Amino acid sequence: MPDEASYQVFNYVADCFIKVPVADREEENTCEYVCRCVCRQLKIKPVVFALVGLRVHGEKWFLAGCSRPSTNKKYDFRLRFKVPDLSCLKALDLELFNYYYSQLRYDLLHNRIPEIDYPKYKNKILGYVVNDMYRKMIEDKVGLNELKRDFQKYIPRKISEQHSVFFFNVAHKKIFDSLNSIQNRDHDVNYVKNVYINDIDNIAPGYLYEEYAAEIQYPRGEFSSRTGKCPVKLRFQPYGTTTRDTAKYSSTGGGLERTLEREDATTTPGLKVFYASKWQHVTNIDEILTILVEKFTVKLALEDQSEPYCIDFHDQTELNSFVTCLAGYYRLMCKWTVYLCQDYLSSPMLNLLRELKCHGPIGGKYSTDKIREKNSSCGACIIRQCEEQYDTFYVDMLETDGLIKTYKLIHAEDQWHVQHENEEQVCRYNQLTEALKSLNPEITSVYRLPPSDNDTAPNLLLCRPTVKSSPKHLLRGGTQELGQKRACIINAAKELVINRNAVEDEIDGFTKRTRADFLLPNNSKMEVTLKLLKNEKEGDYLKDFLQVAGQWATIDSIDIIKLYGMTVCKPITMVLEYPRYGRLDEFLRARRTTVRPTALIEIGHSLARALYYLQKHGIVHGNIRCSSMLVTQYDDGEQRVLAKLGDPGMHGLRLLTKHDLLWIPYEYQDLSEQSVARLRQDPATDVWACTSTLWEIFSRGIKMHVYKPTEFLPSRKWLQTMPPELKDSKQIYECLSCGWHADPDKRLPPQTIVGLLVHARQLNGSYCTVGNGHVNGHSTSNMLNGSDFKNSILSMETNSTLVRSRTDCTSSSYVSNGSDSELRSNASSGSSSLPLLSNHINHFSGDSYYEKTFVNCSDYIQLSSSERIIFHNMLGEGNYGRVYRGTLERDNQMPREVALKTIYDDRSDLSRVKDDFRREVDIMKSLQHANIVEFICFIEEHDKLVVVMEYVPMGSLLAYLGYKRYDLMEQDLLRMARDIANGMQYLFEKQIVHRDLAARNILVESKKCVKISDFGLAQVTEGSNYYVARHSRELPIRWYAPETLETQKYSFQSDVWSFGVTLYEMFTYGATPYPHVDVKSAAQLYQLLQLETKILQLPEQFADVYDKLMGPCFQRDPHERITFSELLEELNDMLNQYGEPIY
Repeated sequence: MPDEASYQVFNYVADCFIKVPVADREEENTCEYVCRCVCRQLKIKPVVFALVGLRVHGEKWFLAGCSRPSTNKKYDFRLRFKVPDLSCLKALDLELFNYYYSQLRYDLLHNRIPEIDYPKYKNKILGYVVNDMYRKMIEDKVGLNELKRDFQKYIPRKISEQHSVFFFNVAHKKIFDSLNSIQNRDHDVNYVKNVYINDIDNIAPGYLYEEYAAEIQYPRGEFSSRTGKCPVKLRFQPYGTTTRDTAKYSSTGGGLERTLEREDATTTPGLKVFYASKWQHVTNIDEILTILVEKFTVKLALEDQSEPYCIDFHDQTELNSFVTCLAGYYRLMCKWTVYLCQDYLSSPMLNLLRELKCHGPIGGKYSTDKIREKNSSCGACIIRQCEEQYDTFYVDMLETDGLIKTYKLIHAEDQWHVQHENEEQVCRYNQLTEALKSLNPEITSVYRLPPSDNDTAPNLLLCRPTVKSSPKHLLRGGTQELGQKRACIINAAKELVINRNAVEDEIDGFTKRTRADFLLPNNSKMEVTLKLLKNEKEGDYLKDFLQVAGQWATIDSIDIIKLYGMTVCKPITMVLEYPRYGRLDEFLRARRTTVRPTALIEIGHSLARALYYLQKHGIVHGNIRCSSMLVTQYDDGEQRVLAKLGDPGMHGLRLLTKHDLLWIPYEYQDLSEQSVARLRQDPATDVWACTSTLWEIFSRGIKMHVYKPTEFLPSRKWLQTMPPELKDSKQIYECLSCGWHADPDKRLPPQTIVGLLVHARQLNGSYCTVGNGHVNGHSTSNMLNGSDFKNSILSMETNSTLVRSRTDCTSSSYVSNGSDSELRSNASSGSSSLPLLSNHINHFSGDSYYEKTFVNCSDYIQLSSSERIIFHNMLGEGNYGRVYRGTLERDNQMPREVALKTIYDDRSDLSRVKDDFRREVDIMKSLQHANIVEFICFIEEHDKLVVVMEYVPMGSLLAYLGYKRYDLMEQDLLRMARDIANGMQYLFEKQIVHRDLAARNILVESKKCVKISDFGLAQVTEGSNYYVARHSRELPIRWYAPETLETQKYSFQSDVWSFGVTLYEMFTYGATPYPHVDVKSAAQLYQLLQLETKILQLPEQFADVYDKLMGPCFQRDPHERITFSELLEELNDMLNQYGEPIY
């Protein structure tokens, strides 16, 4: 029988080739498939899958994930993308950490780290040999004699080839003398590997960086007189360097080595080009909008650049490797859901996730937080990849009780497998939508929250640096410098000369404009536009006008009209860049026969870049129209038109009518008060309006009278208004048809629009004709079929009548497409209470430290001249106040993340709450234990109170139990229980009764460590061993012992009872105690407990836990209850059967 067809892939851990079977279906045989198979074999988790890649064995260029491997070639499986701190690999995935160590070791032994100069680092290399042999001793229990026998296996090949026997004898003695001295030390093997990895990274930080040979146009400046192409080296460097020492950067593309000062561009991250004997900066990774490929030329579309940056390659494999390098780092540093070169190369797995509207391995906490932040209603769910296992997905769903429950799906043999609770049989479904509907039959309407380009889950952005990328350099001199600076206060009397004859009303009905000369230094001047409120509007709308001006002052884009400054004396005026040729719609109508299609595409390209900039910075414009674009330059001879997006004016205050429907998404076209309130803050509205504005531009500014878009748009009559060159372009067609898609989640983001328009600019290109290919994997012939197009553009349901798009959400659960911001307002369209320009920033509000003077601002408290606290987003909210995430900044120290606990200042019992707050602080000050949240400081000034505590990243144990239920084993829960018991025993020794022990008040640092928090109800017993409550408060009675319910007496024994209830929560993965009882009073629960023979039973598989731990906690007589010290003994005994965990 012939051998099964397979791919041969080199495994650095085993130091040999392994076989990967060829997939049954040809379309599945991709490099990404091979990597997945290898990861399965090596037990490398999905959470780090995006870091690895495949290349032909012995070569240096990586293959695209969608490339087809060959059974006739051999491949190397490698960690390709570098994370900011290589030590973190161990926490992300221990198997990948071990694999990277083996890869690094192999490359060192085989002289494949060009930055390591062997003569220079000879002694260091011998140190690495000692480290490697010591690692072998402790990992594989190998003795010294065996190591001596295999001595040469640990020596780099170059040293073996170039050095004498005498050198080997000396080296041999040094190495084994060192091994003799350290062999009895008790080092963890992962610590030894970590030292090896970090030390090599210090002397060879560019080990994982890839360098390419290419050609570019001669750069401006010193080569301005040269024509033709300049040979260069290219390198993408994800992180900057921190030292100024000289370092040798190898040119792996051609064997040339140069010693460079790190003062050059290598000190900052980004794409670098090497010419004129130094590395120079090209762009930051987040400034790349899309990548286009034409034969051997790569074109990078960049922010604030109207023309793409062109790079010519000589080899297709090298070109593909360069493109996938940039695309991979972009996913891992900026937007995980975006593949920069989607039309040329792609990720099959990312395409599948997009099709399923499924998130990547974002983790349960990020998923549940995202659902909460969206303020979604019952049935909202997120589908996400499992971080631990392939082909496994989790569904986090908000259910009728307000809790988020996690379900597990497995995709196998083209079916979705669901294991329902209390059912042995596995149900199989052909469609994901069917599986979703089956999860909870009581929920009649289920809808998916799709992944967003703005998702910033740490599990996705594995390569995002801890320090932000380098800022753009400001241009110097004249109006260019002015255009780059922040807006300033302008003295109208001294710096402006106003044209009184040019005053015109703006179309928003609130403002007017005129022209003026702005007097600059050196006797120069610049023409500007002045915008101000009409006289009769100043009294009522000045605040709104200043709000627009304040937002516009922060904008710095070459595609948006610049605000130079403001005058603050009456009249208050915006001083803006002057558009010499006026509004774009009027400009195009006046030149219908003279403006060429290429110029129209260029204008559309500028609009798309402007929208990308606004959405990147969280700004909703709200009035994108052809009339909102202003023409600043026009060259009739070269047919160049430069148009920029203007400010929205006061359009946010006017009533919307049927004349606006073309620029409003379908889901808001009823123009109800509720819809208008939402659309003014929804970034998706700008994307739709951009699509309609593109149609206006491509139709040369004709006046649009479309009062029934739902009938007009599917008819494709809009094609008739455009020049033939544009309506025959498949890129233009895709921009418009997908931009008007009925499913908001399928509309194109600005970044994709930019890429399509860059394509479309080449009107004679082979890919510009509609119907000669595919658009993002979908046949264009289907898109052009009238009935099919109507179905796609008007269908308000996706795949199912029950699994819905976000447009089906109720008013309390609406989720904004492309935005991670919660929509909060229900104000009417005519009110000025809504922001005219939306900028979604979480801010500290509504409690004891908030002054309602500024909105949408981060807050900080200055503690001393060298110390301050900055408030960020809200983490949680309770009966007494809110908890925020914050940053503690101290001079000469790294900023520290903290949690900030505040109280509401509008409570009727504020005085008593403040006393409780101070008591909690007094208790926390005295506590210092690994399993109790650390108290940092207390702020009390002007009756405003803030407790600054340690920030515990994984949040509450209650939420953690829900989204990690399928990953937590019994021993994990027992270890957490031991941590809680440890902390409670410490409180007992301190004579402190907690009184509120529950899973919601336990915070998870990691699976290895949990901490007790919330001492708001805690009391010091002062020697009596119990405390009797004197106040009626909101109390967690389901966790209380019978004696507490009866007499309000709290003791260490009542805390033990609460511990038993907490164990119930843990071993039922977050179930509410007494779930089938509507507990309304302490007396009711007390009566129930008198009748119960067995309190809070656990599933059968945890019978041992109940008998040994929970049952003894639920003894009726408090004096017969188990103590925390005894619980610790039981927990240690139970954990010993599992052995000691090695992390």
